[in-house]
Amino acid sequence: METKLARISQLSKENPDMVFTSLGHLINKEMLQSCHLQMDGEKAVGIDGVTKEEYSRNLDENIENLVERLKKKSYKSKPARLVEIPKDNGKTRPLSIYCYEDKLVPEALRRILEAVFEPLFYDEMMGFRPNRGCHRAIRKLNTMLERKPTSYVLDADVKGFFQHLDHEWIIRFIESKIKDPNITRLVRRMLKAGIMNDYQFEATEEGSGQGSVCSPVISCIYMHYVLVWWFKEVITPAFRYNVMKSYNFKYQGRSRSLIFKYSTSLKDILNRNSVMGSFKSALPISMIFSIR
Repeated sequence: METKLARISQLSKENPDMVFTSLGHLINKEMLQSCHLQMDGEKAVGIDGVTKEEYSRNLDENIENLVERLKKKSYKSKPARLVEIPKDNGKTRPLSIYCYEDKLVPEALRRILEAVFEPLFYDEMMGFRPNRGCHRAIRKLNTMLERKPTSYVLDADVKGFFQHLDHEWIIRFIESKIKDPNITRLVRRMLKAGIMNDYQFEATEEGSGQGSVCSPVISCIYMHYVLVWWFKEVITPAFRYNVMKSYNFKYQGRSRSLIFKYSTSLKDILNRNSVMGSFKSALPISMIFSIR
């Protein structure tokens, strides 16, 4: 299975315009058993109360049953249990706790999405990616500041990023590279599963639950197209041609490197017709058709 995913990743890297049409069959007994072995048995349980240990007692039967439901398209994610995690600033962060099978299937989806999209991501993206993180980001920033002419540094924040990911745009972005309804159906059902908040069901009309193993790669896909692509292809040229007056940046620097702080929301970015128009015009033809 790892060989197949590696091959998919290689094809995606060598052919950035390639669209994959049949990947759902990869979520089979072998992959789900591999996902099961990777699961942390100490994690909190979802609303069904099933632990890894309990699921393991009849593992073959449980996996075969899950595969059969996937084939019949009858598998449906259960609502996640919502808990509030305290933050350093006194506020809380919503954390979604999923049922055990709703960890296995998203883990399989994560592997497939990562194999397809990881080769396409810009090198500057450091969060939620294999072999990357804060330390590598700091090293790269230091290199840029010390060895390259630097006119500005942008410190940007997207308010409520995970909570406000637009579901339809998530599907459109995924469909730009994966035209398999079996994959998009599972992603959509995962996103729309809802939450149980204090024993009350709440529908999830937007966002991807923090706590889902699939949310990090989904956020990277979203970040790639809506934020990083937007910044590199729209904002950076605007700086180059000195047309940034329409953006409300505040100067906070003292050296030759200007430090700007910019806060926006995903809806603000998506609602900028000029930005999304530019986005569509720069995409491969196959991608343009998929997001109309």
